[in-house]
Amino acid sequence: MGTKEDSATRERKALRYSLVVATALAVLAAFWGWISQSQVILLDGVYALIGMVLTAISLRVSRIADSGPTARFPFGKEALIPVVIAVQGMALLATLAYAAVEAVRVILAGGADVTAGSLVAYGAVSAVVSIIIWRYVGQVDRTSDLLVAEARQWGASAAFSALVAVGAVVAMILGRTDFSDADRYVDSVLVLLGCAMLVPQPYALLRTALIELLEGAPGENVQARVHDAIAVVRDEFGLDEPTLTMSKVGRKLYVEATFMVAPHSWDIDGEDAVRRSFATSLADLPYEPWLNIELTTDPALML
Repeated sequence: MGTKEDSATRERKALRYSLVVATALAVLAAFWGWISQSQVILLDGVYALIGMVLTAISLRVSRIADSGPTARFPFGKEALIPVVIAVQGMALLATLAYAAVEAVRVILAGGADVTAGSLVAYGAVSAVVSIIIWRYVGQVDRTSDLLVAEARQWGASAAFSALVAVGAVVAMILGRTDFSDADRYVDSVLVLLGCAMLVPQPYALLRTALIELLEGAPGENVQARVHDAIAVVRDEFGLDEPTLTMSKVGRKLYVEATFMVAPHSWDIDGEDAVRRSFATSLADLPYEPWLNIELTTDPALML
């Protein structure tokens, strides 16, 4: 597992690649949707455009968060990461809500003519590109909240594009049956289905961001690593089970542990040795541990 610096470098490199591809797809979708007068392609274009803007913001935030503490921000600016992820979630939810309302309006107005062949071609191209970027971004660094959010966005885009292609094939089939008039509604129905499919993605982004902003516990895999470090320290120094709290904000991991010890059995040097051992056990995590490790003889001072 890499260091925090390696993680930040990989994160920014992947975000740059994602930004370039998102820009190309957004331009393609906007042009294709305008030419074909397709709601669903325009939605995909707007979704990609918003994703492009948010990726650019994420790239900037990644640099800011990695700049470290300052006199004004002594704990750093890691909290910007969940804030940006929350903004991503809210922006995408707002886009989906608008698209759903517009699709219902078109359906109530009698639908609209769309060339099914154009939908199939666009859906196939966009799905293939999105899958490639989704796999790349998702494998770069699974510990990066920004890259996890980015991968979710690309995964949702791939699923949405595949839905467009499949729906267009259905429209082509309907056009050759007694239900040929139904193909006027396929575009808007695809928008509604796509919105329903994509809603879980921004919801997950909001949930993740709120957990961090409210100082919730980190993921189970991170908690397991901290408990493993506790076990190493206990075995090395013969300590009892401590009281333990932890949270994660961006790439900062906050851990507070208090061990109960017998009176007059420890000095400052011994307590420092416990801290160093604990820090060493967590050194290979791709986060920056902020540790508060204490020994006490007073049960009232336990966390």
